[in-house]
Amino acid sequence: MNELKNKIQDLSKEILTDIIAIRRHIHKNPELAYKEFETAKYISETLKRHNIKIDNGFGDNAVIGIIEGTNPGITIGLRADIDALPIHELNECDYKSSKDGIMHACGHDAHTASLIGTAIILNQLKAHINGRIILVFQPAEEKNPGGAIGLIEKGLLKKYEIKKMLGQHVMPETETGKFLFGAGQLMASTDELYVSFEGKGGHAALPKMRSDTVMALVDFISNAKKLQNSLTHELPFIITFGKIVADGAVNVIPDTAIAHGTMRTFDEDLRKHIKVELEKIAQTSALKYDCTTNFEICHGYPSLINDEELTELTKNAATQFLGSENIGELEIRMTAEDFAYYSREVPSVFYRFGVMGNGKGNISLHNPKFDLDENALQNSAALMAWLAIKIND
Repeated sequence: MNELKNKIQDLSKEILTDIIAIRRHIHKNPELAYKEFETAKYISETLKRHNIKIDNGFGDNAVIGIIEGTNPGITIGLRADIDALPIHELNECDYKSSKDGIMHACGHDAHTASLIGTAIILNQLKAHINGRIILVFQPAEEKNPGGAIGLIEKGLLKKYEIKKMLGQHVMPETETGKFLFGAGQLMASTDELYVSFEGKGGHAALPKMRSDTVMALVDFISNAKKLQNSLTHELPFIITFGKIVADGAVNVIPDTAIAHGTMRTFDEDLRKHIKVELEKIAQTSALKYDCTTNFEICHGYPSLINDEELTELTKNAATQFLGSENIGELEIRMTAEDFAYYSREVPSVFYRFGVMGNGKGNISLHNPKFDLDENALQNSAALMAWLAIKIND
């Protein structure tokens, strides 16, 4: 065990400069969800340079790498997301985004670079690998319906008979070198809420001659929050609205008022119940203020579930590799992840690694000034290689 551990650690140190260069290239050349064509091409070319077999049969913006071990065993899938966000970067650095309004502000550049590093390490350790390892460079994690469900529907898991999946994500508030694991329901489901109220706009001082789309919208949001507060449940859930538009004036009530929001929960029955109740609230608010309403729910990702047994196995293996002082507990989060689709199909573990150090990190994800300590990429690449081998040992 110590010999393999030392080999992986030595290899990760040797390639760290290359991994950082890969991350910076991807960061400088971001692409939005479903448009990651150049990113996929770059990943393919990089893997080919290291003599890693690839499969581009799942779309022009997805890359599947294949590493065959020399010993019998099952197939393990390792996933990294590759898309960026519609955010204008405010950092000043050599690798700052070259595309106005597009930025890797969620660490997907680091996930991708790290998995390429993992692939390079594993490709030199085939004698230690049982079965097969599939490297999944997945598009469109940031945009519903998400790239994971697309790959599953195209037969990725069945084609390669993937039996277990691992994924990882940066954690900006956690120190570099620390890894966090959690079992069971770990991240929430997410649904997008779109509501509009339409009526006859007009002068604010003449209520009998117009509808009140603004008050209908206010009434809906207020009662939606009351619904959230009235429901008790052992796990948290959220109904909230981030975009409200009622484009009238001081004395003008507009014809239309809209709100866009999100609903997040860990319980599928509660998820269905809330959807029905929100529809009723919208209709009631519209009737109350002489409006019509259009209420739409865009069904999003399910809640992410880490397999209990596999989580225990990976956590113990991570402790062997990094020491117990570098392994912590990951609490449930109301954020969502389309890795959840894999977790519904095969035993899966999604864990996080700290990137706070050298004056970087500790800035929220999806922030225009987000950056990370690139030294974290050494252990993120090394640990995933170790785990891929150990969970099929």
